[in-house]
Amino acid sequence: MKELLDRVRARLGGAVGVNEPPARLAAAWALGIGLGLSPLIGLHTAIALLLAVAFRLNKVDVLIGTLIANPWTLTVYFPAAVFLGRWITGVRIPHMELPPPSRMLQLALWRSNAYWVRCILIAWGVGATVCALVAGVGTYFILRRAIEHHRLRLAAARERLGADGADAGARAEPTDP
Repeated sequence: MKELLDRVRARLGGAVGVNEPPARLAAAWALGIGLGLSPLIGLHTAIALLLAVAFRLNKVDVLIGTLIANPWTLTVYFPAAVFLGRWITGVRIPHMELPPPSRMLQLALWRSNAYWVRCILIAWGVGATVCALVAGVGTYFILRRAIEHHRLRLAAARERLGADGADAGARAEPTDP
């Protein structure tokens, strides 16, 4: 059973790029997170795969990074990005009463509120782009440092265990009188 778990762990580790150099692993995640927060909703996966292939990054890591944008995070992220975009651009978003769900799919509703939609899209586009760039760059530097630190600690622990094991083995050996 242990052999099976070790094989599964090795396969999963290879799939998610555990053995990649810290810079490449951090770059894959940073690209995924940056794309996941970009205003290109609906195109994240396709763009992530294209860029992962182009930059020869681990595709699984890039795709996992794009999952930062999901229905739970978008409920907080979208208003924050619109607020940031509004602050940067100075665009004024007029107040709009939310129509009943039965009218949401009527084209006339969206045509009559085209100015509001345009203002929201401008604020969202600018705010989300800034957030994506900041999050992507920040993720790269923070994650690279964290991976390097973790690997150094892991190597030191392995070295310490190896030295302790050698010392214990030397002491356990019987001595000739």
